[in-house]
Amino acid sequence: MINELMIIIFAPLLAGVLAWIFDVKGIREGVAIIGAAVPLAYLIQAYQTLASQPSIQYSIVLSGFKFEFILYHLSWVFAMIAGVVGFAAVLGMVSTAKDSYEWLFALMSLTGVYGVFLADDLISFFIFWEIMTFASFMMVLKYNRKASLKYFLLSVLGAYAMLIAIGIIYAKVGAFDFTSVQRVFYQDAMRSVMGSDTLFSRNELLLIFGLFLTAFGVKAGTFPLHVWAPDAYSETNQSYTAMFSGVLSKAGVYGMLVIYILLGTRLMYEFGNIGAAPKFGYVIAFLGGITIIVGGLLAALQEDIRKLFAYSSISQIGYILVGIGVGTALSIEAAIYHAISHALFKGLFFLIVATIIHRTGKTQFKDMGGLAEKMPVTFAMAFVAILSLAGIPPLVGFASKWLIFEAVIHQNMPILGGMLFFGSAIGFVYLIRFTYAVWFGQRPTELDDTKDAPLPLAIAMGILALLNVVFGIAPGIVAGELNKIFGKEIIQGTIWELNLGFGRYNGLFITIWLVVGILIAAVIYFLGAKVRRVPVTDTYQAGNPVTMDYNLTIRRNFFLPLKETLAFWLRMSFDRLYQDIGSWVEDLAETLRHYIYNGNVQAYAWYLAAILIILALWGV
Repeated sequence: MINELMIIIFAPLLAGVLAWIFDVKGIREGVAIIGAAVPLAYLIQAYQTLASQPSIQYSIVLSGFKFEFILYHLSWVFAMIAGVVGFAAVLGMVSTAKDSYEWLFALMSLTGVYGVFLADDLISFFIFWEIMTFASFMMVLKYNRKASLKYFLLSVLGAYAMLIAIGIIYAKVGAFDFTSVQRVFYQDAMRSVMGSDTLFSRNELLLIFGLFLTAFGVKAGTFPLHVWAPDAYSETNQSYTAMFSGVLSKAGVYGMLVIYILLGTRLMYEFGNIGAAPKFGYVIAFLGGITIIVGGLLAALQEDIRKLFAYSSISQIGYILVGIGVGTALSIEAAIYHAISHALFKGLFFLIVATIIHRTGKTQFKDMGGLAEKMPVTFAMAFVAILSLAGIPPLVGFASKWLIFEAVIHQNMPILGGMLFFGSAIGFVYLIRFTYAVWFGQRPTELDDTKDAPLPLAIAMGILALLNVVFGIAPGIVAGELNKIFGKEIIQGTIWELNLGFGRYNGLFITIWLVVGILIAAVIYFLGAKVRRVPVTDTYQAGNPVTMDYNLTIRRNFFLPLKETLAFWLRMSFDRLYQDIGSWVEDLAETLRHYIYNGNVQAYAWYLAAILIILALWGV
């Protein structure tokens, strides 16, 4: 009998291979949907098993290596994120996928991320990490070679960083499984407390932490390793980007939690705290705060809706990293809550973008407007996503952000708190533009025949939109599941209420008052409230002459003054820095090729002689 964990992991890959082999429209889509639905069904079924036992485990021995897998409550939560958003993305791809190539690698990446979440040893974790990365790279490569190359190079950096860290751990521990590694680091922490010699020195510990932080930071899109994400997210199938942003980025988040699980105790005792947060955690949190600000500002400056939500996704990941970094039970639970929220509203946003591009062929704000009338279903889905990302109750985005705010404020961390609030403010800024520039205002005549979302995309958006609403009105459903990770009620209350002891949020109460307020507003409107028509040419230039070079309408250069204000900082581009480093390395390699690797056998003989002399002087 095939183990259920293996079915969860490999069902998408098998479906992708079959869709690639039987490249017949209709058959490949049906197979892909089944491949995404089967793991989700098994995960739902596994929930009942986890209610009666702490975990489901399975191991395979191949070529002397033991590969171990485990499903427990933390991995189940992340696997469910992959299951729900992955299934919705696959439904969206029914409308937007071009050929079997996309089905193969989209479903392969889903297998990779399942393997990462269910791995219980470092080798399995690394192998599935690379499967996930390779498959997503192939998806980007199909659409944009330059974007895929940037993604590939940074992913290689992360992969080698992880591999070196794993090698150092194995050299000291002699095992790869998480249980053994965690036990050794915990025992090492106790030796440190007792003043005894430790297995891992301070420098080795710092190196391992830095390597893992680099590896997981690349995938999460953490500043300054985020530069691959805007191009990769925007230069691929946008239905797949719902999975790319909503699911694959969570592998980086999950990796940050793995740092806590494996190394946390040792790092905490070795390096101490900054305020309430462990020092190593504060590094993660501060990078998260910078990621919020940089991602938010750059999102506001975009003229392409794909790039806007790519940078927005980076910014929202920053909230999760802040919660993880603060390191309290409440902040980590809040971070996982926001990982769920981010997957739901950002997955929904990219499906909305996929629908807009599929129906209009446009990606620039200047080419859009007035689409709410032509695409009412998609607009309704966008309205839910906008409220959720903006953190407006009673959507799930408010519940998770509120928990992170409370966790940070309760630990008296004003710098991190300020970063969080700035991120929320800038989020309103770019969402207002998306709302008005795309959905309202004057519609270009070429969009007059625009149709609403095709059925598969509409269903996919509906699934994610419904969960955004349900988990916002009844936030206790999510909190109750997250409490099980810690084995105690970190967040108390009912399914409708979150009770922290020093703050409460009742989603049902807010919803009732919101409905009452809408009804009152509707009555006033229909009784004849005065309205004023606003000409399309209205701008906010306060009497300045309107020219095409400085046309600050909602759809064109709306944040040009902000761009001019930030001109000095925008010149400090990490993207450009990495490109310069790449050019320097290329020039150095060309120089070495010309003067050293020159094809001259006599020169090679001298190189060999020099090496032998050096080795002899060292006594080798």
